[in-house]
Amino acid sequence: MRKFLRRVLIVCLAIAAVPAALFASLSLWFWYKTAEVESFYRENRLLGELRAVQQDSTNDSALAREALLTMVPLGTSREAAIAVLRREKLGCQGMAGPITCGTMSPNVLGYKQWMVSLEFDTNEQLREARVAIWNIFL
Repeated sequence: MRKFLRRVLIVCLAIAAVPAALFASLSLWFWYKTAEVESFYRENRLLGELRAVQQDSTNDSALAREALLTMVPLGTSREAAIAVLRREKLGCQGMAGPITCGTMSPNVLGYKQWMVSLEFDTNEQLREARVAIWNIFL
């Protein structure tokens, strides 16, 4: 009878250990992904500042626009504005008219897509900017 109880106890402990191991693994993975995301935003100052003011998905963030305009103020030349965004690892498309720049950044449960739209006046000076942020869950 004692051997039977001992075996039952060992089986129960083994079964209880599986969820504990899964929980520990998930916690470590979550910690790792969070550290990876924070490291990315420390390395990319502009995106870090945009993320600090706007966490949610949006097609037009006024808060993120204001943060963008602190680094690329209205009146900035086209070349200078594009250079700042490219340094921040945003790929830009369009040479004439409006420019659209974007990138994907890591998120704990997927990715975050950043889209920055810039409009220039006839003197090639920045006159308008918009920031869209989309959370992409995997």
